[in-house]
Amino acid sequence: MKELHPPKGMASPANLVAQVLRAGPDHEVDEAGGLRPRRGRGAGDVIYLGDVATTLLHGLRQAAAITVVERPRFDEQRWVLDVRAGDLHLVVRSRPYWGFGLVGHGYLNELTFDGDADAADRLVFDLCAALGRDPWVLRHGGAGRRALMRCGLDEASHEAAWKDAVRRGRDGLRGEIRALNDRHEDVVQRLHAWLDGAEHDARATEMQHHLMQVEEDLALARRALSEDHAPGVERALARAEAALIQADPVHLQSLEADAEGKTMLSLQDDLDVVDLT
Repeated sequence: MKELHPPKGMASPANLVAQVLRAGPDHEVDEAGGLRPRRGRGAGDVIYLGDVATTLLHGLRQAAAITVVERPRFDEQRWVLDVRAGDLHLVVRSRPYWGFGLVGHGYLNELTFDGDADAADRLVFDLCAALGRDPWVLRHGGAGRRALMRCGLDEASHEAAWKDAVRRGRDGLRGEIRALNDRHEDVVQRLHAWLDGAEHDARATEMQHHLMQVEEDLALARRALSEDHAPGVERALARAEAALIQADPVHLQSLEADAEGKTMLSLQDDLDVVDLT
């Protein structure tokens, strides 16, 4: 597992700043600092997460422990979240940088990643794809540049850090497609060898159909990746994985071996025990 080690004073995937555009009273904080959707007049404190934090949390691929470590006070959009999902640790700080925090787009989110670098890159990729905009572009230019300087960043290196993380996240998905395609080619060779000795096997047509399904789903995964649609890539790869198993003669042989073993066990259980003493 690659871990994040950001250069001091430089923008990196471990230290990013995102522009918030919208926020509303959709969540609340309970007494233990837990975050939950707001339903009517709850007992917890209202918190304005905003579109960036909400999208980040929805994009987590593993169950996460989410804690509000700094609760909002009079300003419901000023808070700090601590997020732990597997080997990834993320801290999100929401604070105003323009207009005295009177409007949602006057806020930014500071994102500090630690731990699994691949998971961080993938989360950044998913965030940008889901938002449909460039979150590193701060809407209020001069105030935005000053906010970056207070974080020890500059515009050029900060934008490059975002783009590099997005590229690596995309490359990770591309690698998953490539790995499954390599497995597909191996199965093609095994299936062709198996078909040479199984011309009249009724299962041959079904296995070839599964192989065609793998090819179609791999094409769909590539198309989804070209559109930066990560969930579409994952769904297509999951279908391709399932179909690949069904098309693999190794899987068929495993099923036959299991069936033969169960038959032998059944025959042994049915034998009468004769006492010859």
